[in-house]
Amino acid sequence: VLQLPETMVDGLSGQLLTAMLAGGAFAAFLSTASGLAMSVTGVLDQELLRPRLARFAGGDVPGVRGFRVAAVLAVLPYVISRVTEPLGLATTVGLAFAVAAATFAPLLMLGVWWRRLSTWGAMAGLVVGGLSAGGATLITTFGPPLGGWPAALLANPAMWATPLALATAVGVSLATPGRIPPGTTRTMVRLHTPERVVLGIPARD
Repeated sequence: VLQLPETMVDGLSGQLLTAMLAGGAFAAFLSTASGLAMSVTGVLDQELLRPRLARFAGGDVPGVRGFRVAAVLAVLPYVISRVTEPLGLATTVGLAFAVAAATFAPLLMLGVWWRRLSTWGAMAGLVVGGLSAGGATLITTFGPPLGGWPAALLANPAMWATPLALATAVGVSLATPGRIPPGTTRTMVRLHTPERVVLGIPARD
């Protein structure tokens, strides 16, 4: 994409278009990366560090202090990225999305649209999807080079790990109907009721 302007337009105009495109791409990269870094730092601070620091300090911990410690821990993904650098950015991003697809996608789809999802089914789907996609990612990253269908399946785990996690969640949920949270039907009704009905707005003729 970055080489397209110079390919289509010769001379200085093509170079200027390439520079503008590269600047926009770099700005988008920085905004996305900084937003993700802030999100990860906030989660680490709120869920992991602040309760433990408060217990250690014997009281409440200022938010800025915990956030600073979490910001240092957020450097760890950068260290991991240096290890996986030979894979290339496209492959690494694809594997990361595959892990997310194999874990969160079945949980969100079933949690929103299927009221028979049980807690054990949700956990089983998360575990199976995470282990499947995560194991494929580790083998692709650190394992020996493979060829043929094994290499294709391991390099693209979302296409088989996501259906596997979905089937696992459904199967375990059907086997454990007693673990469906109470109030699931009411929650489903609230999720899928049109806003007009909730707000009491009369339908137009």
